[in-house]
Amino acid sequence: MKRKSKTWLYVLLAVAALAALAVLLEFVVVPLIKGGASDTGAPSLPAPETAAPSAPAGPERTGAATEPAQPVPTEPVTTEPVTTEPVTTEPVTTEPLPTEPPTEPLPEPTPTDVSVGPGDVHTKAHQSGTVFITEGCGYSAYYFGETNSGRYCEAVGKVARAVEGKAQVYCLIAPLSTGIMLSDEVRSDLGFSDENRAMAWMYEHMDPLVKAVPVYGALKLHNDEDIFFHTDHHWTALGAYYAYREFCAQKGVRPHELSEFESHAYPGYQGSFVGYSNGSAELKNNPDTLMAWVPNGTNTMTTYIAEGGGYSKLSWPIVKDVSNYSKGSYYLGFVSGDRPWSYAHNEAHADGSSVLVVKDSFGNAFIPWVIDHYEHIYWIDYREYAKWCPWAGVPDSSISNFVERNEIGDVILLNQIGSTGSSTNLKDIEAIFR
Repeated sequence: MKRKSKTWLYVLLAVAALAALAVLLEFVVVPLIKGGASDTGAPSLPAPETAAPSAPAGPERTGAATEPAQPVPTEPVTTEPVTTEPVTTEPVTTEPLPTEPPTEPLPEPTPTDVSVGPGDVHTKAHQSGTVFITEGCGYSAYYFGETNSGRYCEAVGKVARAVEGKAQVYCLIAPLSTGIMLSDEVRSDLGFSDENRAMAWMYEHMDPLVKAVPVYGALKLHNDEDIFFHTDHHWTALGAYYAYREFCAQKGVRPHELSEFESHAYPGYQGSFVGYSNGSAELKNNPDTLMAWVPNGTNTMTTYIAEGGGYSKLSWPIVKDVSNYSKGSYYLGFVSGDRPWSYAHNEAHADGSSVLVVKDSFGNAFIPWVIDHYEHIYWIDYREYAKWCPWAGVPDSSISNFVERNEIGDVILLNQIGSTGSSTNLKDIEAIFR
């Protein structure tokens, strides 16, 4: 009985050993054979966890069998090649933006063969003092003389030849209100010369180096506007503006519009004609409003005034507030009147450009318009400059010497038509026009 019990015990142990061997084969030996070994003989390790994110850990399941993690394939990830072609963009423009539409044409000179204006005066004039008056406005006499006009043309030509290759010379002859405002029949009745024909003759007899700036047609076409004073022999700032536009057309630059400027009005002006007419009541009862437009680049100038046998240098507005001036002095608000030497530096136009305006008093209302087109603006009055030069230590008062010393690019010779035929004025002109 004891022998039989031992026999069953041995049978049970054998069965248990076989079961254990089966478990060992299934869970240890077979996985090792299937997984293989690395080249170094070490078992392959699972891929890094960054290849695939691990699932969040859950609650432990007691008694559950934990299978070994299978290795994650390590084949290289295939991606499309990165394109390194540059991104195509429009080219960056480094040129400054245009201040005017590029398609806008430059201004064309106004035709000179204009004989009728919308504001022509047809009422016969009468004389008071040295002034001729009609419809409350005063006018000056003008008589053409070929000899003296020829002298003026030759003087202008001398300047152009003396500065050839250094500066461009422009000649602008300003007409009087007589030639612009009066109709042909009223002017002929007074026996005055045709200013348009006179200017055309002079321009035709000038050196080809000179660029003429005819302004008669432009002014005649605007003679229904306040382009000349009622009580003064000068043109107004508006009249000078239309002449400035003709200069721009000859130079090939765009003129600025009136709306681009700050303007001021000074009513009650009674100019030179009041005195020349022996105090005509007709003129006194028709005073002017002086309009002034302030340049944008700068409104400060340096100038000299005669004082105590010499000259004083001062800084002054180019266009000044004249509301506290006497009623007969408003025109002095333009560049302080007739000074021998004046200068303005327009830092807003910092390109080295320069201009010299040689002028009589008609140039005073013209100069503010050209300020914005140059960096350096000089102007001299030909009647006073030669007197100033010895005091200032300038040995040569010629225009060519001025151009050389100051590296001038443009020269504008601006005189009213009466000056071009006056023997007295021609002596002053010929003294420096060389």
